Order: sequence, then structure tokens, then C-alpha cells
Amino acid sequence: MSRRLTNALQNEGQIVEGYLYGTIDVLLFKIGADLGVFQKLTSAEKPVTLHELASSTGANEVLLARIMRGLTSIGGVDEAGIEIYAPNKVTRAFATVKGQSGIDLFHNVIHAGWMTFPKFLKETGYQNPTDPNEMPFNKQFNGEAYFDWLGKQPELLHSFHQFMTTQRVGHPQWLDFYPIEQELVPGFDASDPDAVFLVDVGGSVGHEIQAVKKRYPNIPGRLIVEDLKATIDRVVPENGMEAIAHDFFTPQPIRGARAYYFRSVLHDWDDDRCRVILGHIRDAMKPGYSKILINEFNIPLKGACTFATHSDFMVMSVNAAVERTERQWYNLIESAGLRIDKIWTLEPDAESLLEVTIQE
Repeated sequence: MSRRLTNALQNEGQIVEGYLYGTIDVLLFKIGADLGVFQKLTSAEKPVTLHELASSTGANEVLLARIMRGLTSIGGVDEAGIEIYAPNKVTRAFATVKGQSGIDLFHNVIHAGWMTFPKFLKETGYQNPTDPNEMPFNKQFNGEAYFDWLGKQPELLHSFHQFMTTQRVGHPQWLDFYPIEQELVPGFDASDPDAVFLVDVGGSVGHEIQAVKKRYPNIPGRLIVEDLKATIDRVVPENGMEAIAHDFFTPQPIRGARAYYFRSVLHDWDDDRCRVILGHIRDAMKPGYSKILINEFNIPLKGACTFATHSDFMVMSVNAAVERTERQWYNLIESAGLRIDKIWTLEPDAESLLEVTIQE
């Protein structure tokens, strides 16, 4: 629930109810998405009646009326009349790939992993979790760690990759504030036809590389996306992008690249595992030439934004991971034999870009 809504409520009782019943919102959006309500309203040329919506979805009309009352009450759709519905910006948002894949992933996986997290913290004496193999998520999903389990669920894995591809829609992108042409192109060894310009480590299906190519169509060198085989099998190589199956907990096969890019990878792991990941990149880097680009939240010690803290509790509860503060980033990077040269940030609630090189 937003601070604006909290301030609008009249008393403590309303505030409590607002937060507690807020979990129903996700339930309503999931049901609406499963019924195709958001796409149907968005694609319709005029407001849609309850009867028309029931006919097109196959839902019982009495039940659907209850669902639609719930959705209109939270601003998910507009009422154009009595039991007549029209789309608004929220409706259109949940009709997008981000909305559809996000509600599927969060309802079926993330929220399920959250349910027993308070009990887990209490039972462990409120110690900071660092071992993904000991999280309550494992007990709910065949005793497997999050990413191991997800890799065996094709439909949910598809939703995960779709959500990751579109996750930053509505937020500033690193390419909006990190000047690649000034920072990386100068000094690139263009004389070597096999020289690698950018490796997107753990880069899903390559959406970041495609964004780079779209922004800089004449960028030199090879562009490579790496991820686990189950993900790489889904990649459609295009615009010169190469795809390699690679586990970042093993030695990095691409040596001497101009840049190794991580987007929302290290926040999935505790410091010990991050040191393993970074150590393999460090060993592959060419001193004085190669850089690591880490695109993640850099949370201030005071005035943290809700987006970052929500993400912190998501990765903590599911995989014992962490969204880091600037102090934590410096400690981690230096402990891996690396150094932060500069932190690029556009605005407080956007993810930053850490530019990292080998310690000399």
C-alpha cells in the first residue's frame, strides 16, 4: 500500500485493514489475468457488459460480478455503468507481457515462498539468512533451491524470463545514464576480429544485449549472452548476438572481454557465492582493459525507496540473497580482489551501475 493511501486513511484501524487486505489485490489480479479480463477490456472498442464478459470467459456470471466488483474497488478496471466495464491504465498495465508474466510468477512462486518466511526468521532467532539451501522455500517446492526448481518448470521459467525481459519497463535503464561510447568504445581492441566487447553474464535470453544493439547499432566487437542451458535453449540469436551455455559458478570461458555485465544477478546470492562468481570473472579479465558492470540497486543507508526494499525482502525470503547498500558493495567488491571505480546513478529509486576493475 502506498504512502499516499496511508495518509488518506482516517484512523489506525483503517490503516491496519488497508495493509492486511492489500494481499487480496494480487489474488484479484491473478484471477482477472487467468480469465483474460484485462486483454478483453483493453482490446474492446467500447465498454463491455458483465453478460458479454461472462460469455467470452465462460465464467459463472454471479461469480464474475463478484470478481469485477473487487477489481473495480481497487482501480483495476473502471465502471462505465452498472455491471459495465472499461479499461484504465491499470487494466492496460496488466494486459502487458510484464503484467501477465509478473502476476503468474509472483502468485505461483514468489508469494508461496514468502508465506512461511516470518516463521522461519523466528525459528532461526532472527539471524540474517545466507544459505539458499536452508530457506523455507525449499520445503514447499520439492526440497530444491529456487533456481534449481525453477529450471525444471518450463511454463514458470518462461514467465520468469518474460518478466525479467520487461521488469524495468517504467524505470530508467542503465543505458539512459551510462555512456558506453565514452566509457567502453575508446580503448577497445578493434584490430582483433575475435575481440569480445560485452559478455552479459547470467543474461537470460539476451534482452540487454539487444537493447545495447538497438541503442548503439554500430558498436564494435562480439556480444555474448551467457546463462544455463535451459535458458540458452530459448535464445534466438539475432543482430550478431552469440549465446553460450555457462554456469557462472564455474570458470569464465570468455577471457579478456572489454566488459562483463551483470544485471540483477549478484542480488540473488550471498557474499560467499558472489565472491566465487566475481572471482571467476576477475581471473578472466585483462588488467587495465577489462571492466565489470554491475547493474543493481545501491541502497542508501537513509531514505531507501520502497521498490528496493521490497526487492530486498523478495530475494532474501526466496534465496537468502540481498539488495546491497553502498557500504556492502564496497566490502564485497574489495573482498573479491576488485575495486569500484565509479557508481553511476540517475535517480534514487532506480538501479545503479557499478563500474569495477581489478585491484592494482
